[in-house]
Amino acid sequence: MKKIIALIVIISAIFPALARAERVHIDVEAREFKRLKVAMPAFGGARALADSVWAICAKDLEISGAFSLINPKGYINPGPMSKVEPGTLHNWSLIGADYVIAARVDAQDQLVNLVIQVVELSTSRILINTAYTTKRETAYRAVHAFMDNFLGKALGIDPLFSTKFVAVQKTGKKKQLYTVWCDGTGGSPIKGGGDLILDPAWSPDGKKIAFVSYWRNNPDLYLLDIPTFKVDVISAHKGINTTPSFDSTGRKIACTLSKDGDPEIYIVDVASRNPLRLTSSWAIDTSPCFSPDGSKVVFCSSRGGNPQIYLMDIASRKTDRLTFQGTYNSEPVFSPKGDLIAFIYLSDHDRQYHIALIRPDGTGMKVLPGTGRGDESPTFSPDGRLIAFSSSDGNIYVTDLIGSFTARVTSGGGFSQPCWSRPLE
Repeated sequence: MKKIIALIVIISAIFPALARAERVHIDVEAREFKRLKVAMPAFGGARALADSVWAICAKDLEISGAFSLINPKGYINPGPMSKVEPGTLHNWSLIGADYVIAARVDAQDQLVNLVIQVVELSTSRILINTAYTTKRETAYRAVHAFMDNFLGKALGIDPLFSTKFVAVQKTGKKKQLYTVWCDGTGGSPIKGGGDLILDPAWSPDGKKIAFVSYWRNNPDLYLLDIPTFKVDVISAHKGINTTPSFDSTGRKIACTLSKDGDPEIYIVDVASRNPLRLTSSWAIDTSPCFSPDGSKVVFCSSRGGNPQIYLMDIASRKTDRLTFQGTYNSEPVFSPKGDLIAFIYLSDHDRQYHIALIRPDGTGMKVLPGTGRGDESPTFSPDGRLIAFSSSDGNIYVTDLIGSFTARVTSGGGFSQPCWSRPLE
């Protein structure tokens, strides 16, 4: 992974005339959370570079799910603006802003320097006044560092923009692994492992990716060690070895194997490669996902006649059906806190796939609007606030738990089956 090459320099700067006040706690996990409004005029500095960095900031504000950018057409001063003058705070409040961001972007040799300032208008205090320096070709990393800082200081939210997606990218007839930062920057394919790769899954530490490949003319399960690019076989039984999902320790993988006949759910020990069979059904059981505490597995099964979502207690093997609405429900994933399960739901109304949510007790099912044209493969952000998914246009999107927005991450198409990592170095 590429890292920011220069230390983040904290610049202490205080406006003597600005008042101070206690911060107000906002519950960002509340179902009716309203995103905070941000004013961000054009950045100062070299025009083309400043505009490109501004555009990344604007996209990241949208993807964050916590902030909403006020249209610059409504600004009294659209910029460029390198810092916030104390006498202008009232003007920003008049347009409904909760925060105002000003910045300057300069380049020297192969380095980019972003000096950025955030003023919290409710308290008239400088929340952030920081310089970020990085390589010119990875200027987006400075924005990521700023956005994680902003989320933390404004709302106490864990880092988001130091996370990535691994997905499948289709290029021509080839399907290969592809990693990209959660705002769509810095994308690159991972070559090797064959020309037909499916079902990528991050390990909890972000150092390994499990995936399925037809490398040996059979859908086998492999493990990629990212630092060394070493690939090992995890399961290569005759038949299918698919849909891997790590437990929270990274030592076990739940998957689908058909080595004994019908596709069943197994747990494979990563170290020993020994499989433990969980289900025994005439039907197709697939797409397992561990609960955060590792005590349960949610999966898809056709044992009821059509694909529905089921939940198994691993110790007792007690299995409950969770979904009864819809004729095709699949690809279930647990939220990081274990309080929700996301899955794909085929709507009888428009015959399109949508992302839906349900509680582990089978109550509170909700269908998210998404793109409205066919959404699949949900994956939660590491803090559980957001859900990413792939859509029928071949791009990855992000939404929140109530579907209040849908933001496109990638462009150009060809992407499917995203899996969201935890924060990476």
